[in-house]
Amino acid sequence: MSDNPDHPSRAMAIALAFLAVIWVSPFAWLVSNAVDPLAGGQLRLPAAIGPDNFIRAMSGSAAEQFRNSLFIAAGTATLTLIVASGAAYALSRLRVPGRNAFLWSLVLLRMLPPTGILVPIYFAAQRAGILNNTGVIVALTVLNLPFAMLLLKNFFDTVPIELEEAAHVEGASLLTILRRIVLPMSRAGLAVVWFFSFTGAWNEFMFPLLFSRTTSAFPMSIGLYSAFGRQGAIDYGYLAAFSIIYAAPAIAVYFMLRRNMNTGFAGVGVKG
Repeated sequence: MSDNPDHPSRAMAIALAFLAVIWVSPFAWLVSNAVDPLAGGQLRLPAAIGPDNFIRAMSGSAAEQFRNSLFIAAGTATLTLIVASGAAYALSRLRVPGRNAFLWSLVLLRMLPPTGILVPIYFAAQRAGILNNTGVIVALTVLNLPFAMLLLKNFFDTVPIELEEAAHVEGASLLTILRRIVLPMSRAGLAVVWFFSFTGAWNEFMFPLLFSRTTSAFPMSIGLYSAFGRQGAIDYGYLAAFSIIYAAPAIAVYFMLRRNMNTGFAGVGVKG
């Protein structure tokens, strides 16, 4: 056995370096192929550097898919937040018998795989005439509501009701109380719900594939799938640039909401 005290730390450094190489290699492949107009799919230094792949990945049908993805993701996140906030606040403040059992029943139903409830949702959308991206938003909102309501109810429960009562005595309306007290003190929960609803809808594949119906309505998740085999060949430069653009909005949304998501739970002070 070696008596060298640096031996364990050296072994740890080698192991961490090995893991870092494994972790970084896919990203290095993406970047090197995305900026190489002559990309062939190998992990190597680019023979040349240019924006050609990014221009192709943000023009034509790809640009339309990007707009469709933004519409679906932002629409789902916003609608989920609005509906879940109203329902969660009512469940938090109204003493309705069996409210917790009702909420947990919804959560248990959400445990069903989406494929198990796809058929009734599809036929309901068909009957309503919304087999389009609007229907995707409605379907994903319905699927998101149980967890969003549960999370937001827990946040609203921590907001001291004494603050609301004091504001009501001063003449504030319910909307004012919500806007000035409840929602600001629950902004961490609101940010978490919006972020996860956005990223879930952004990455959704099955519902857009069945609901959108036409190529012009497809989002980027389906465009990325189709980019793997265009005309029997793979354009690695286009695929790498498309993948980077596809990942960028979720990362950008995270950094925009990070401060709010890190603020912790509301109402840690005044209680009772």
